[in-house]
Amino acid sequence: MKRLPRLLMMPVLAALSSACFAAESAAQAASRQGQTTPAPTSAPAQQGLPKVCIDAQTGDTLITQFADRLKDEIAASGSLSLASGSDSCSLQLHVPGNLLRFQTAGSVMVSTVVIVTSASGRYLSTSITACQATDLRPCAVRAVTAAKLALLMTPNSSPSE
Repeated sequence: MKRLPRLLMMPVLAALSSACFAAESAAQAASRQGQTTPAPTSAPAQQGLPKVCIDAQTGDTLITQFADRLKDEIAASGSLSLASGSDSCSLQLHVPGNLLRFQTAGSVMVSTVVIVTSASGRYLSTSITACQATDLRPCAVRAVTAAKLALLMTPNSSPSE
């Protein structure tokens, strides 16, 4: 059972490392040509980031708290931004209206599901994670990571799709 997560981790690490190496080699090529890469600034970079919409329509306070953690992690990601009411979405994160809660020896755990789709509704990825009901951040981090990987792994993805 312990071998399965390691096997699943390899493609994820390969995707992340190839993206890092591609960015590094582009910066090296630009410096060889005598160009300097501009320093990142927060305001202009935010405009070009893929916009994410969160669909978590429920009256359950735990799901509302989880949606808030998702918003926090999207804002902190540096590679995604939260869409406002007038923006079109590059990605949609759907949080089903039922979180499974289960009691463990030390606390209440919550099983979260986040389905990542394109703007047109095409399925891209899913994050299924369990975390403590008092600390939903690890589940939100994994869901945002799944969204970022979905963008990396989508060939010819465009912000409007």
